[in-house]
Amino acid sequence: MKKIFVLMILLLSSIALKAQIKTAVYWTAPTMSAEDATKLKKDQLVIVDYENIANNWQYTKKIKSTKTKLLIYSNHMEIWSSGQVPDRPMANKLWYQLPKEYRLKNKNGKPVIFWQDMWMMNITRNCPRINGKNYNEYYREWLLKNALPDSLNRDIDGYFQDNGNSTVSWIDPSIDSDNNGEADNPRVLDAAWQSGMIDFLTTIRKAKGDDFIIITNKGEKNLFFLNDGVMFEKFPNDYLGDHRAGGWYKCMQIAEAAGPYTIFQVDWENLEFGIASSLLLDNVYIAVGQNLQIPDQYRVPTGKPLGEQYKKGNLYCRDYELVTIEVNPEKRTGRLVPR
Repeated sequence: MKKIFVLMILLLSSIALKAQIKTAVYWTAPTMSAEDATKLKKDQLVIVDYENIANNWQYTKKIKSTKTKLLIYSNHMEIWSSGQVPDRPMANKLWYQLPKEYRLKNKNGKPVIFWQDMWMMNITRNCPRINGKNYNEYYREWLLKNALPDSLNRDIDGYFQDNGNSTVSWIDPSIDSDNNGEADNPRVLDAAWQSGMIDFLTTIRKAKGDDFIIITNKGEKNLFFLNDGVMFEKFPNDYLGDHRAGGWYKCMQIAEAAGPYTIFQVDWENLEFGIASSLLLDNVYIAVGQNLQIPDQYRVPTGKPLGEQYKKGNLYCRDYELVTIEVNPEKRTGRLVPR
């Protein structure tokens, strides 16, 4: 009887360990403590800003394990508007080295700004060449040397590219990427931007190999052939071509076709909704905010999925060994119901 009891406990433990929510952490802070790094080991996917290499790599590199993938973050599209940002020695040094001609400007010669306190860079093939290199070529060489060097191959699993969008005309209708004093035609501009983005990611892929994980931020499909997943920042997103339920239906459609390292990043108020939505698919990790972890009370065992998602009334559902997932996209609610 005792042996049977032990076997039952082991069986239940095995079921619980086989599947639960897949968690990711979006760590954009330039520093972390030894305590932070230790806590992050419980997550399956951890993205850290490259400044952590300069500031506290002795802690950060220990996050990687057989359970946890460690990716390096950079924002290829923008630089800080100052070279004196606290705790960012790598970005500050790059700021002083980058030729000013690489900055993206509008038809009036003013910098194009997407995010506060940052300047956009000219990713297009129209970017001026300084000493034989355009911005894309300069930045990818810098990135591979400083943030993704071969010396760190054993410590990291991949690269996370922020603002991995293939179009740019929506940011400013007066962008002048070829510096001729006139606003670019939006279609021509977006084609040049996408070409530059493809050139950049293709070089990273060739340099690091097929097993190197590449995730791009922004849930669009145009770069699927170069990445291993996308992040839907502040999921759901209503800018992907469908506004129903805040874009939930379109996000789910794109996510299902995306790579194995796809992320729903949510705000606190959408956490339960995001977790439940992620469990309708097989390839999605859940993250909350920035520099935060999913609280332990949400790390519930689910067991293995028993089938694909299905619709029941207004709910989108999926059965697991231990729970049933229920999502109402119109009301933005989600829950895990014990079976």
